[in-house]
Amino acid sequence: MRRSHRRHYRRRKPRMQVKSSHRQRVQRMWDSQERAMDNSKDIILMRYLGELIRAQLENRTPQAIPDTITYEELEQIAYSAQMPYMILGALIRLPLTQEQAQSCRNALKTSTLKTLLQVQIADRLQEKLEEAGIRNQVLKGAVMKHIYPRPELREMSDIDFMIYEDDFTDTDRIVEEAGFVKVQAIKHHVIYQKAPFLTLEMHWDLYEKTVDKSQYMYYKDQFRAVPAEGKKYTYEFSRENFYVYMISHMAKHFYENGCGIRNLVDIYVFNQKYGHSIDRTQVEQELKKCGILNFERQMSELALIWMENRKCSKFYVNLFQYMIDCGIYGKSENGIWSQLCKQNAPQQKKSFNLTYYFPTAQYMKEYYPWLEGKEGLLPLAWLCRGVHGLLHRDSMERARTLKDREKYRMMMEIYHNLNLNFVK
Repeated sequence: MRRSHRRHYRRRKPRMQVKSSHRQRVQRMWDSQERAMDNSKDIILMRYLGELIRAQLENRTPQAIPDTITYEELEQIAYSAQMPYMILGALIRLPLTQEQAQSCRNALKTSTLKTLLQVQIADRLQEKLEEAGIRNQVLKGAVMKHIYPRPELREMSDIDFMIYEDDFTDTDRIVEEAGFVKVQAIKHHVIYQKAPFLTLEMHWDLYEKTVDKSQYMYYKDQFRAVPAEGKKYTYEFSRENFYVYMISHMAKHFYENGCGIRNLVDIYVFNQKYGHSIDRTQVEQELKKCGILNFERQMSELALIWMENRKCSKFYVNLFQYMIDCGIYGKSENGIWSQLCKQNAPQQKKSFNLTYYFPTAQYMKEYYPWLEGKEGLLPLAWLCRGVHGLLHRDSMERARTLKDREKYRMMMEIYHNLNLNFVK
């Protein structure tokens, strides 16, 4: 019996060694893949951009530019992401060529002047609107400027106001007296401009009705602003409501055309300053009502990964690279991904082209309302869509992008994970 037991023990021992050896090989493979990803240019660029932004937020000199990245690449990203002061302001602390340093100085001068004028005009308009008894609220970037360590670190293309009045006559007068010229009224706001580079948007709705009906009604049905301290007609959001609105606005852009990395810095800066003091339970409840809780969790996680140089999965690297490619407000050809995501799972390949050229009736109704109750006319709507595609360059660009199956898989994974199920 003992010999039998010993023989049995000897037979088991090699198998245990094989299992251990297999685990070691798998671990070595994982380690190798992780090292390869760590050394990829995408990761190096992601980490170095984070280093530049942290250097500016901390008012220090950044590390030297890595050998695999050029100054020109960083400059291009700075402008496309509308972050020249943040990125070039860090780079100018490094040894640069005379031409590069001069380019940085020019950008910083322009950005500083623009910020100064934007802050002054926003304050002046608030005063005039308050005096006229017009209920108003400054929005988005004009608020974030005062949350960053210095206003010039947060650039913005325009100044956004919400006007809580049905009649814009007095608002028009006040804005025009400030030297602005009305350009046009589109979507949910009026656009004004003032030379050389000021743009003002006066909104009559906080959210676009044509993007997501649920969020439109969320902001339409309940008045969420409160009077600013010492004011009667000038309003502001609580910190919790401001954060929800900031994420809602970001998600809108991401759903429509994609959005840029500056949004991630906004999330990081806000949470670093107020994350410990806001009511997170309330924030999550409101985000859930808007259908963007999962989106916020993924984006705030990416913001931490990027800004604190944490290790991450390939998904977050792909998401970050997509946001870099989006510039600041995305590209029109990106609009197809959110719609395709509603119809397919990321792993589905057999419907790769079928879904694009022949979308579902539900998708088509969002763009051709006359299909409602007339689903039998779906082939006619497909034909109209096809003709439109042949006549517009953006549609042709989307079609070319969809032929890249790897990009298709990657984009579907991104939009599925962010779970933006907006309904017009």
